[in-house]
Amino acid sequence: MDPVDEIDGVLPVNQARSRHARDRLLHAGERVFARLGYDAAHVSDIAQAAGCSVGSFYRRFRDKEAFFKALHQRFTVRNIENAARFFAMPQWQDEPTAVMVRTLIENTANIMKRNHGFFRALFQRTLAGAANDFWPRMRAGTQRQGELLAEFLRARGEGTHENLTEACIFALRSVDGVLVHRLLNEPASDDAFALDSLSRMALAFLGISDVPEEVRGTVARRAARSADGG
Repeated sequence: MDPVDEIDGVLPVNQARSRHARDRLLHAGERVFARLGYDAAHVSDIAQAAGCSVGSFYRRFRDKEAFFKALHQRFTVRNIENAARFFAMPQWQDEPTAVMVRTLIENTANIMKRNHGFFRALFQRTLAGAANDFWPRMRAGTQRQGELLAEFLRARGEGTHENLTEACIFALRSVDGVLVHRLLNEPASDDAFALDSLSRMALAFLGISDVPEEVRGTVARRAARSADGG
């Protein structure tokens, strides 16, 4: 079952052709929202970008709000699936924990930057009073990442907090908050400085030894190669 099928306002599709058209609309919507944000994007823009008619859009989605909720659902489900794949990558068996944490933060920043329009649109919906429709799922994604990080640290006998899971969730939510703020308000600021500073803070808070300076330069390349899939 496609995760968007459970969204109120997403109309049932039973044939493969109809599902393909819905997928094209969703992919096109990502590009349109990235370019225009939520408020300036129109159903006609999405349909045109997908090579579909406006009528085809309304046969699959009740309105733009339901369409954006479907996009949001896909994004959050994909994010949780990617987190599980990230922590299961065999390369971490031979790496210092700090390299994994730094790569995780780099990946998160890369995903947000690649989907900056989605986050801008999400912020616009929040200002319009729709926060409760979106942020609980986003928080659930970060919570799952924190749980997986805590499991990883326990398996290695690392981490100094009595409630390690809560500490990991708090650390990653703090990182997310800074990254979203920078994405919306300081898009041209120094990425390298910010990511290094966030990594240092998260590692220190969790009680994890950092890697030597000469190793840190490889983390961005590792992040670019790893399967974040976002």
